[in-house]
Amino acid sequence: MNIIVVGMGEVGRHIAAVLVDEGHNIVVVDLDLDTLNSIEESLDVMSLHGHAGSEKTLKDARIETTDLFIAVTDNSEVNMLSAIRAKELGAKITIARVANPEYFDGEQAMIHNIMSIDLVINPEALVAMEMHKIIRSTNAIAIQDFADNRIEMIQLPVDYQSKAVVNHALKDLKLPENTLVSAIIRDNEIMVPGGMDVLEAGDEVMIVGKIEQIPKVEKLFDQSRRRFTKKVFMIGGTEIGRNLSTMLARDGIEVILFEKDRTRCIELSQTLPKSVVIINGDGTDIELLEEERADHADVIVAVSPEDEVNIMTGLLAKEIGAPRIVAVVHKPDYAKVCERLGFDATLSPRREVAKHVLKWVRMGEVIEVSPVLDGKGEFLEFLVSNEAKILGDPIFKIGFPKGANICAIVSGDRAYVPRGDDTIKVGDRVIVFTTPQLRKDVEKFFKKKRLFSL
Repeated sequence: MNIIVVGMGEVGRHIAAVLVDEGHNIVVVDLDLDTLNSIEESLDVMSLHGHAGSEKTLKDARIETTDLFIAVTDNSEVNMLSAIRAKELGAKITIARVANPEYFDGEQAMIHNIMSIDLVINPEALVAMEMHKIIRSTNAIAIQDFADNRIEMIQLPVDYQSKAVVNHALKDLKLPENTLVSAIIRDNEIMVPGGMDVLEAGDEVMIVGKIEQIPKVEKLFDQSRRRFTKKVFMIGGTEIGRNLSTMLARDGIEVILFEKDRTRCIELSQTLPKSVVIINGDGTDIELLEEERADHADVIVAVSPEDEVNIMTGLLAKEIGAPRIVAVVHKPDYAKVCERLGFDATLSPRREVAKHVLKWVRMGEVIEVSPVLDGKGEFLEFLVSNEAKILGDPIFKIGFPKGANICAIVSGDRAYVPRGDDTIKVGDRVIVFTTPQLRKDVEKFFKKKRLFSL
């Protein structure tokens, strides 16, 4: 593929390096000559000095032959303008990183097909969504999101208290709409079940469905999350903190947010749910944390814009005995330090953007693999190309491999668990559960005969 990457900050460098390793033809664009010289010394790319919103710069980069255009500078408007221009001048797919929350609705992390841009990504909202998943997964054995966080898989135990499910056949379970039992784990072995299979105490189940339906599934299995995560201390009134506080409050979780900028506190009080307690104070002040009884929090989350502050917050949280610590870090080396210090999770906005952008390079192939049970099973996510074998016929007619399960489809703004008479269209995201032994057979239904023309 011919790919242009605009912006050689951390996210642009990471994306370019991965794409070079995969053998793509890469042009990188930046306004800083020193940065470009450094990139040329370390990566086999063509570099171009110029403004990516300029028609001349785009033509110099041979935009008319470009399969994928990625704009990830620190300037949201430049990214959007350059992506729009790139599309007008012939780029097949365009992606823009946009950090300005004014372009998004609520906690929305991604927008598809807006102003001729194929994908717009909000890095802060992405991190908030990922943190939300981590915080509310306390009692799940495993949890995984797919298709831009619109589909979720959760692995739950079946115990004697789960009276609504234990000793019941799957066909008789009152599962919420758009959810599906994709696998049963029994005696450390995985099976793809049918409607007549009966759940037994001691089993574990993997359930896939629309993300907003998963809490209903947990209630059915008597595994409600909010009983386990009741209180969260949030350090930092950033956009990540605002988005995450809103999501947690919606789950019925008590949120205490610390922000030392009084003006920002006033702004947050006007947009956050009334149940969120906002404290105008320094989250790295151990006396303040002790006074507010931070040791009673189930999770302490550090989301300030400064890595050093987040690391210090985590250390103080450990000092006062907080059971779980989650932090934002921007520098890769700091993530390793946090791991050694015993933080439960660290996330980087730039890395989250890179992870989602790179999926688009693999259209027609597996764009994400999520192994389960030490690799005995796996969830595969596909982005359907216009040459995929799976197109056209209803699912029940395509001859999909036995032992593999089409768990969910995201088509445009719609996310759903398919039925046998549903059909799959170009550009759909399809989530499949299977085993490594069957992966090649599954991939044949999605493979393109060729990649984008070079």
